[in-house]
Amino acid sequence: KPYHAQDGDGTPATFPYKLYPKETAVVTIDENQKSPIPMGKNTNTKVYYSINLWANMIDDYARQCNMDEVILMGNSLGSLVALSAATGDFIETPNDIDRENMFGYLAGNHLGEGSRVRGVCLFNCAVGLNSMNVLKNPDFSVIERSVLKGVFGVFNNLIFDNEPLLKFALDNVVTKDLLRDALKSLYTYNPEQVDDELVDSFYYPAKFGGDGAIEAIRQIYTNDAGLTPKEMTAKYPHILDKLPLHLIWGDSDVVTPIEGDVGKFYCDRVANNRGGKGMTTLDVVCGGHLLFD
Repeated sequence: KPYHAQDGDGTPATFPYKLYPKETAVVTIDENQKSPIPMGKNTNTKVYYSINLWANMIDDYARQCNMDEVILMGNSLGSLVALSAATGDFIETPNDIDRENMFGYLAGNHLGEGSRVRGVCLFNCAVGLNSMNVLKNPDFSVIERSVLKGVFGVFNNLIFDNEPLLKFALDNVVTKDLLRDALKSLYTYNPEQVDDELVDSFYYPAKFGGDGAIEAIRQIYTNDAGLTPKEMTAKYPHILDKLPLHLIWGDSDVVTPIEGDVGKFYCDRVANNRGGKGMTTLDVVCGGHLLFD
């Protein structure tokens, strides 16, 4: 179920899923609405997981709730979901002409259906659904890119496309203690937030999700990584150059470090006012990958 901001006088905030378990005063559950993105216990993987799939879900949810004057926020790969929803990139059509006749509820189109997005905020923005997008780094030579592509291919074939191995790992390697330690490495400043509820939200779907759990892991690591933020900006300058875009980055983030490709791209965009009118801003704060801890 979606969670809503409980306090304050400003525009209400809606979270497709709960950010963290302990801050119960921050959010309340709307029992009359279903979350657009069922997290955790859902084992239905008869879909192709992608950034655009989730963006489409967010767009449908906004339409269902008749949202207007929307500010989209996303953490890590959720940032890419926010960008896809804001631009309508998730719309799939045979050609660009058909695309012009369609529109996302949030993004609108060029035929008079205006955008309902008033701004985008990205927390520790990721490069893609998985690491395959690092191959797009322009600093890599042809040889370096070929070597990395080969390494990724080997890992995918030997591990992530290997159903028996994944099943063995989930059944015999994954434990609550292992998950707890992994999560604490992300909750850099408040590891005590990694409580039993959070650990269980990962453990039980992994242990008892059956083929669905295996398929979810396989897809996340092997599916198309989608567009990078740089590619998204180049594809939709008429949209993203006009939208206020605020970035918040943790100075200790080791998953999507600000020194990485995406961080460098946005730092350059801010420093040189690439979008014009100072529409892109950046705050580097004391934090890791999960700024909410």
